[in-house]
Amino acid sequence: MRRILLLFPIIAFIAFGCVTSRSLSKKAVVLEEAGEYTAAADLFYQSIQRNPRNTDAIIGIKRAGNKVMKDYLRKFSQYAIQEDYEKSTYAYLDAMLYQNKLEKVNVKIEIPPVSQNKYQEVLNQFLTQKYDRGLGFINIEKFDEAEKCFNEIYKFDKTFKDVAELRNIAYLEPFYRKAEMLKNDKQYRDAYDAYTKILQRVGNYKSTQKNRDYVLAKGRMYITLSSIDGKRYSNYSNAIKQQVVNSIVKFNDPFIKVVDREDLDNVLKEQELSLSGLSSNELEIGEIASAQYNVVIDVINYSISREPLKKERVQGRESYSEKYYDSEGKAKYRTKYKKVYYYEYRESRNLIMAVSYKVVSLSTSEIVTTDIIRKSVNSNTHYITYSGNKKQLYPLSNSYGYSSRSEIKRLLKAPRSLKPVGELLEEFNNYSGNRIANSVISKLR
Repeated sequence: MRRILLLFPIIAFIAFGCVTSRSLSKKAVVLEEAGEYTAAADLFYQSIQRNPRNTDAIIGIKRAGNKVMKDYLRKFSQYAIQEDYEKSTYAYLDAMLYQNKLEKVNVKIEIPPVSQNKYQEVLNQFLTQKYDRGLGFINIEKFDEAEKCFNEIYKFDKTFKDVAELRNIAYLEPFYRKAEMLKNDKQYRDAYDAYTKILQRVGNYKSTQKNRDYVLAKGRMYITLSSIDGKRYSNYSNAIKQQVVNSIVKFNDPFIKVVDREDLDNVLKEQELSLSGLSSNELEIGEIASAQYNVVIDVINYSISREPLKKERVQGRESYSEKYYDSEGKAKYRTKYKKVYYYEYRESRNLIMAVSYKVVSLSTSEIVTTDIIRKSVNSNTHYITYSGNKKQLYPLSNSYGYSSRSEIKRLLKAPRSLKPVGELLEEFNNYSGNRIANSVISKLR
């Protein structure tokens, strides 16, 4: 019984695959004679898909398809008489979709010119109604509903009256109002994002560009970085400081800028002038100055150690082929192993560093955040050398510590020199610089 059930899907698939264009056409004729011309037209369509040269199916789909088209156009006319221009428009679109469908099998059914002309009248009435409805929503500030109306009009006719502009207004006005509210609440970063969405859509809307410049100037924070000079590890501190600068710049955050301490006063003066041109409200430079921070970098520990190169003589095996003769006197070969020795080398270099950082408000001298980053950066070498046939070298046994022949291959090709100290320093600088930058950005945001 189970076997029969397993075979049933296969039998059904074969039966379906055996349906021919001719058999579909015959079934379509039966449906058509029974008055089911919509279903008949669909079978004629499938028949042509299987065999585009089936003349009976082509004649049949033109006959049944014309009746289907008349049904679509009848609905179109009925809705137009009832002045339901929306339903009438979409009924006509259904007729066009059906026409396009038949064209895919090279069957052309024309829509009469009188229906085409009537559709233009109906469409104009439909778009006008939608336009007036959208304006009504605009007037009562239901912008989402207004946008739906104008988007629908835009889909049919992008040049209909001023629908392109009204469509943008319905979309942008909520963003603009939200941005204005955020600006007034001094939530400058969120306001900036809202203004940016508007600019991405239309370039400018009302005072969007001017207001975005305003919130950027008001909310922007200027960061200076410094290291403690004259200390033992000042050079290392300066290198990490530069990496922090690079990492902050890569964030590309318009609200966070890195400047030199010497240039900070000039920057604040320029910002004050910029703000005075953006708003008639009285702006206090103290508000801006309180937003400035200094990041102090200080390497507090540095040590470098090295384990000298260790060399060990290790016993292994080398395979070779031995020729022998079987009982019939035929020459054959077998794999045998001989004991050999290779050399194993190990060496390491270890850099241990610790760097402290703190973010200090320049206006209050308050420490906003502080932390210490510690990391050990290692470089190790582990390799083997062998003067014999390297391709045939094997460990003495799997229990020796090498899981397989692949480990021998790897160690034969392993690097034989340690990373220089400068490379280890660069690795630590990148790690600590990125960590500090992430912490600073996260805190100030």
